[in-house]
Amino acid sequence: MNGISEALNVLSVPGCVIWYGPLLVFTVILHRMAADGSLPRRPAFGDAASFLISIWFYALLLVLTSRGAFACLLAAMLIMVLYIANSAKKRALREEPLVITDLALAWQVIRFPGLYLPFLPCRMIAAGSVIAGGLGVLLWLLSEPEDISWVWMVIAGLPPALIVMLGLAPRSVSALLSKWLLKPFSLQFDARRDAESCGPLGAAMLHLIWHISNPLPPKPRGREDRNSGIPESAAPEPIAPPVWGDSYRELLARPPSPEKLPHIFLVQAESFSDPRVFSSAAPRDLLPNWDRLCSQGQSGSFRVRDFGAYTLRTEFAALTGLPPEALGTYAFYPYLAALRSPVWSLAYLLRKLGYRTVCLHPFHREFFFRHLAMPHLGFQEFVTMEGFPKSDTYGPYISDKSVADVMTELVRESSEPLFCFAITMESHGPWLPGRFKKEFPEGDAPKIPGLSDPVCRYLAHVKNADAMMGILAEGLSKANRPGVMALYGDHLPNLPDLITGGETTTPYIVWKTNGSPGNGVKKDIRPEEIGGAILSG
Repeated sequence: MNGISEALNVLSVPGCVIWYGPLLVFTVILHRMAADGSLPRRPAFGDAASFLISIWFYALLLVLTSRGAFACLLAAMLIMVLYIANSAKKRALREEPLVITDLALAWQVIRFPGLYLPFLPCRMIAAGSVIAGGLGVLLWLLSEPEDISWVWMVIAGLPPALIVMLGLAPRSVSALLSKWLLKPFSLQFDARRDAESCGPLGAAMLHLIWHISNPLPPKPRGREDRNSGIPESAAPEPIAPPVWGDSYRELLARPPSPEKLPHIFLVQAESFSDPRVFSSAAPRDLLPNWDRLCSQGQSGSFRVRDFGAYTLRTEFAALTGLPPEALGTYAFYPYLAALRSPVWSLAYLLRKLGYRTVCLHPFHREFFFRHLAMPHLGFQEFVTMEGFPKSDTYGPYISDKSVADVMTELVRESSEPLFCFAITMESHGPWLPGRFKKEFPEGDAPKIPGLSDPVCRYLAHVKNADAMMGILAEGLSKANRPGVMALYGDHLPNLPDLITGGETTTPYIVWKTNGSPGNGVKKDIRPEEIGGAILSG
């Protein structure tokens, strides 16, 4: 009996049994609820992950506060926040759960709340915070500091220590160790499938092990290029993405003379789709420029994998030709792979051929860390919202027309071939009331019978995207060299009133100035294949 008493004393029974026991039960229940009540294919591992994460939260907070009840409450709040965020994400993005790389996006929720908070149950969060805050103050005042056992200190410090050790180990050692640890789980690096297999918390733990064991390469050293800030000696080795086809390899083997190269526009149109595909109520004449250009070029379905968000996944695939299955956990947030080291891309290829490479994004430079990623993807210039007139807005964001005007001006002033990649913002959701205070006399988009108000607002932006295409095509047609315009939707709009079922594909087009009516080609492609379509012919 004395041995048992001593063991319980070491573990600080009041803090362990009284407080941690209910916390563990609470965590396991929420973890099961996060999987919609269904057991993961590895239920024992899923519950073990719940245990490990909850005990670490509790131990860390116990060490920091020296109050068992208060630490339990804070740990329960953290678990609840994860559950609420996971539920909100699954509801908005068709059952995609939280992934470990979402931590890198957390600051954006604070920095750009208008893009995220409308999808969260803010009233429930506020009410829960008030109740938990009041209870926390009460527990703090009523409880006395406890003597914390060294065991809890070890539990609190062990996970960070292991993460640091794994991260600092030689890459060959850490990769071999993670391969051995992860082998039984057969990770797919698909957020839904891995969560279904191991539970959301279990999948997050396994993804973290892989991510730490496959770190970013060190930032290269060398003389900095005056335009891009990338060392001249650090340009990545040319690779030949198989999906780009033979045209790519021919360009590398036999580069044409610069005067024969066309200007190239590549436009990632925010939330672009053809609403006529989804609703018969959408006007048939909504997209006249799109219809005309499709009759002259290559168009079809752009097989985007994500719905309603994660622009950067489509963007990275289109620029690099790399499919998500080649990226591991970086597939969830691809720009983490381009923050410190150059990645071979369409921009690097064209730059090698003599192109001026420019990226336009009429929003904040640091959004998605693009200010760090774009130079490493081969762009010599990165123009953000500071490069556009502040008055050129349509709704809350810089208009598509303003983007088109800047692009055509770049063509007019460019003596060398130009590659301009534009990431538009005008159509970004959510499509809430009050969006068009200055655009329409009545303060909202015109009503269309059979369509909800958010869809009508969205259609106003789709119409402007179509007008942008007309401006770009005309600008290329008047240029002193041939031109190519490619445009695609980064993902479908998060509009349940318009988009039903499991559809995720958006439309795309590759149009060339030498095209003629009636010669349009229909072909469905994946985002990583659009580079080959641009380079062909």
